[in-house]
Amino acid sequence: MYVLYCSECKKKLLTYDNTHIRKYKSPLKKCRKCHTEYIDPRCHELAAEGIPSDVFSIKQYIFLIIFGALILWRGFYLLNRVQIGVPNETQWFMPAVIIICGAICAVGGIIEIISIKTGLKAKKYDRLYIESEERLRDADYVNTLKNLGYEIKEQK
Repeated sequence: MYVLYCSECKKKLLTYDNTHIRKYKSPLKKCRKCHTEYIDPRCHELAAEGIPSDVFSIKQYIFLIIFGALILWRGFYLLNRVQIGVPNETQWFMPAVIIICGAICAVGGIIEIISIKTGLKAKKYDRLYIESEERLRDADYVNTLKNLGYEIKEQK
């Protein structure tokens, strides 16, 4: 768990987990209390860092589909089993939860693969890249990012 405080007024700005989820928008934010600018470590400039190579990888989504199918199978398997210590009226509850979780994983993987194959995901990242390029054309914005410690690795 990471906590970020304002360098001027010491107000708590945000709390986040290092989940490797990336938001592609301006990392430059302002403190609500004193309006000091800071870098939000969860946000990234796509044009400065480039599109991550694993974004369009189908292998990870195939794994997700297989994992979801196995969970789904296990849920259906458990529907026919008697659970000791559970009333007969609620025997269906746990298998139903497992079936729903497995279905969400499998369908989510299928949707992601379809969005990659149809080009919808590429269009989304192209739009985000163009927005990021427009922000990085502003020299004052780039200087502010650099002064606050944001590394601009590449510019195309």
